[in-house]
Amino acid sequence: MSGTSGSKRRLGWWWLWTGLGILLVSAVLAAVFLPLAVVRWLEGADFRRIASQQLSSLLKTEGELEPLEWSSFNVYSAGFRSRPEAAGPWLWNLQEVRTEISPRLLLDRILRFPEITIDTLTLSPGTRPQALPESVEGAPPPKPGSAELFREVQVGKVEVGSFSVKPCPASQGWGAKDLKISLRPAKQSADLEFQGGEISAPLAWVGVLQIVSAKVRYADPTVYLTALDARSSQGGGLQASGEYTPGKVPQARGRINWEKWSLPGGKIGLGLFEIPAKVSGDFVLQELRDGGAVGQGQVNLVEARLEPGKGSETVLGLLAALTGEPRLRGCPLTTARAQCSMQPGIYDIQRIEAEAPGLLRALGQARITGNKVTGQILLGLEKGLGAKVNALTGGECFRREENGYLVEPVSLYGTLDRPQNDLQAKLTAAMARTAVRTGAQILENAAGSQGGDAAKAAGQILNSLFAPPGR
Repeated sequence: MSGTSGSKRRLGWWWLWTGLGILLVSAVLAAVFLPLAVVRWLEGADFRRIASQQLSSLLKTEGELEPLEWSSFNVYSAGFRSRPEAAGPWLWNLQEVRTEISPRLLLDRILRFPEITIDTLTLSPGTRPQALPESVEGAPPPKPGSAELFREVQVGKVEVGSFSVKPCPASQGWGAKDLKISLRPAKQSADLEFQGGEISAPLAWVGVLQIVSAKVRYADPTVYLTALDARSSQGGGLQASGEYTPGKVPQARGRINWEKWSLPGGKIGLGLFEIPAKVSGDFVLQELRDGGAVGQGQVNLVEARLEPGKGSETVLGLLAALTGEPRLRGCPLTTARAQCSMQPGIYDIQRIEAEAPGLLRALGQARITGNKVTGQILLGLEKGLGAKVNALTGGECFRREENGYLVEPVSLYGTLDRPQNDLQAKLTAAMARTAVRTGAQILENAAGSQGGDAAKAAGQILNSLFAPPGR
């Protein structure tokens, strides 16, 4: 009896160890051959077809991935390209795509790409932007065995060596060239970093930005610009931060700072004079309203000079001739600044202050509505210079003294293309009246012995020659 029970016990242990051995061998074989089987499947046409469908769906286009070349767990493709007539807003062109998979996670049915590198990524407007790609409408589902092989696909990081898109209506006028991008995706969020390259803006005062660095975070549905550091090709720097949330009522706020930024055309002016300068200042975007920006800021003009401008080609020359001061045709400004605010369709420039001490000062405000310009400037001339103009205009212009300047109010009007002011008209009209009065007095004195009728006639002739036309 005891011998029989011992044999049974040994037989039980044998089956136990045999079972454990089989399980161990099976696990080893699975660990060795399952990844190899998966890789073999990944090398096949079925996976390439699925990958092309998934990538097309992600990019909202219709395209195909180039053949995959595998070396162990590393893979290379010449790229992905949208078909020329593909539906969707953009046509994508990805070149030189490389990545690897993590074999350790294959046993858990997780397909992980630690890093995907793309040499160049180019976007161009789609030829059928309103059409919905077939891959989005509902392509035929992949085979069950293929679709259910992985329970999760993970991407650690995506590196793009050069990203480019030409300015076009689809990009609302924005463009990029040779921009280096690093993307770290996560569920419903992503972190992006940009370096080098250029961004071209549809805003004339921004122009082309040379990117030093930029950081962006996307947390569905909001895009956060954490930091932007950029340079202008003509010198100067720009920093920006902010956030944007799309929707029926888009929301946005942010801040821009710029230092020694080049002006469009190199000058700024609103019809009285032009100032070649560079700009430093800041602007705070408070909200979006009716599709336009609402905000306020301040600007300081650096390396500023006073020059005749559109609508004032002869005003400064006339003042220089009247005063005998050639610096009025062009002089450096020690102070040139203003505050600004904007709302949809309206730009207000407030607290304008420009001064060349001992020569000229201008204070005032202006408004730009669409293409229309209106404003008021209090123009001051140094007391001695202002007195000369006052005398030549018969005391009509530059009569009031303010802080060492004789001042004259000037109205601005017209359009951005043809800004104008009323100063020249006031000066010429006042001088004409002065000439009439002075000439009449001279003739009256000369003809006094011949009676008042002759003097009166002479005065009428001078009036007809020099007086401004009646209103």
